[in-house]
Amino acid sequence: MAASGLLPAGSVPTPVSVIDDLISNVSYYLGNAAPTVVTALEGFAIALVISLVFGAVGSLTGLLERSVSRIALAIYCLPLPALLPLISSLEGSGPPTRITMAVLFSFFPMLIGVLAGLRATPADTAAIVHVAGGGRLQILLKVGLRSALPNIIAGMRIAGPGALLGALVAEFSGADHGLGVALVVSQQKLQTAQTWGVAIVATLIGGVLYGAITAVGRRLHVDPVEGQAATTGAPGTGPLRTVIELLTPVIALIVIWVGLVLFGGASRLVFKSPVAVLNYLTSHRAAAAHREALVSDWLLTMRDTGMIFTAGMVAAFIAGCVLVSFPVLLRLGLPLLIASQCVPQIAFIPLLVAICGRGAAFIVVTGLLVVFFPAMIVIVTALEERSRSTIDVVSVYSGGRWAVLRFVRIPGAVPGILNAARISIPLALFGALVAEWLVTGNGISEAMTTATSTFDYTRLWADVVVVTVTVIVLYEIVAVLHERARRRFSV
Repeated sequence: MAASGLLPAGSVPTPVSVIDDLISNVSYYLGNAAPTVVTALEGFAIALVISLVFGAVGSLTGLLERSVSRIALAIYCLPLPALLPLISSLEGSGPPTRITMAVLFSFFPMLIGVLAGLRATPADTAAIVHVAGGGRLQILLKVGLRSALPNIIAGMRIAGPGALLGALVAEFSGADHGLGVALVVSQQKLQTAQTWGVAIVATLIGGVLYGAITAVGRRLHVDPVEGQAATTGAPGTGPLRTVIELLTPVIALIVIWVGLVLFGGASRLVFKSPVAVLNYLTSHRAAAAHREALVSDWLLTMRDTGMIFTAGMVAAFIAGCVLVSFPVLLRLGLPLLIASQCVPQIAFIPLLVAICGRGAAFIVVTGLLVVFFPAMIVIVTALEERSRSTIDVVSVYSGGRWAVLRFVRIPGAVPGILNAARISIPLALFGALVAEWLVTGNGISEAMTTATSTFDYTRLWADVVVVTVTVIVLYEIVAVLHERARRRFSV
């Protein structure tokens, strides 16, 4: 591709030039990779501890579980790169901000894996512990955590490269060293070989993280059991409980928001209160114009999000089915799949623009880099979690790969596929915001960038509220479908 002449000169370096730069400047790459890796590991470890604690505590009460997952979702779906200046205003531009970004990028998929795994505790084994006098805590410790390992490992595999990406993105603002700093410097100096070298180093690090987590999972993996049912309290269907479940995370988010404004030590010019945002959209003399502009930007972002979500989920489902049916392809294609997740998008923006332009094709391709890999990992995990005996029954009746896939794997994987959709919703929104922020120059992401540059922080916070509410509503819809599918396909 570099020598084909199909792309603008200088946009793609030759492999020889990239390898030569890597060898010649190996100390430079290692020196910048070290702080990024340390930050990523610290953020990953913190996210893992928080996920296990919140997931374990949340699984003991269905209400708390839903509240925790929705608060985590609301935080995770925020356009974190655009909000990096706000985070820096609270913690400064040092290591705490970078670790925070690594935690935020990796926390949600890990928590979803923990919660999904704990809710699928084998009912028969849990019943034995209960009959022996064990309560919910004993069931959680002796059965739940062990049976949840496949889902926890799947979430960790997504979160590992995510922590690396969060650390790298945080280094775009205020760091002295790191792969993010090297990436920005190389792009500013038009050193394409070094830009690709940084991307390759980031990919290798992400691959090592993924491989290490996978190796741990293989050592700890417990064969899944067909008969599964949640041992945590099933969510009630009464209207009062439904209202409480919806209001609890909303109230918690508002409390966190007000707490940051009042006690976070941030400038009141930057951090606006909920009352200020409400007035901006309702009672301000230009409230109608504010709402009209906000709705217009929101529609564009939702269009982009829908394109990314649909393309990512369809591609992940097809790829998952193929890879599960032909395991050798999974082993051969895994490095490329890891690369699609670990390489920072911003490194290849010029290349993607040259290939796809600045329209719908760019949005879909950029979004696929965000959505496809996590969704595919969850779908593959769900498709593989079928008992050997059930597959053997189909094989005995001369059923081939297609029959096993159609009659065993796909029906049993419906809850897992919907779980992948739950993870993909905030990721699709994130992909749309990044595409709008870096290239297309429209939608809510561009409005947030403009608001930041013009010090219109009330509009910025209004955009954040709208984005958060939207993704929570979409998530709730898929969560309802996931719960029904889980009950329908559990015995």
